[in-house]
Amino acid sequence: MIVKLIASGALAVASLIMAFSYRRYQWRKLDTIDGFVALIFYIKGQIDCYSRPRSEILNSLPPEIFHACNCPMGAATLEEMVEASRIYLDDEPLRLLSTFCSEFGSTFRQEQLRRCDHYISALGEQRKIVSSLVQSRSRAGSALWICAGLGVIILLW
Repeated sequence: MIVKLIASGALAVASLIMAFSYRRYQWRKLDTIDGFVALIFYIKGQIDCYSRPRSEILNSLPPEIFHACNCPMGAATLEEMVEASRIYLDDEPLRLLSTFCSEFGSTFRQEQLRRCDHYISALGEQRKIVSSLVQSRSRAGSALWICAGLGVIILLW
């Protein structure tokens, strides 16, 4: 009887931990898109105000940008940043960021500024879509983990 109570308690705690972890994972998707929008804003400011080349912009990134994008500090290229954050990006935001990475630094200053505006706008639209999906997915996923844990507990008894 004691073993059943301990196992039931452990399963209840494990299902709650999984529910909270899943919920945090879903919200990190939204945070990651916000981080990359902030990154593109930063890049746009560096191009517009200081006319810095690509390598200098990437070397001057503040630590907050890396944290906001959910990627390790000191990533040498934008491609590395996107690849490190891939788990938190849905297909369309990933495609947009990959395209931005391939275009970054390959055109004149004015065109780069226009491209930054385009990607900020496109990622803003994706943010709205992901925001609505995150809310429903986090609720449903959390409920699923909790119900699965309770189901196993019931089966134990």
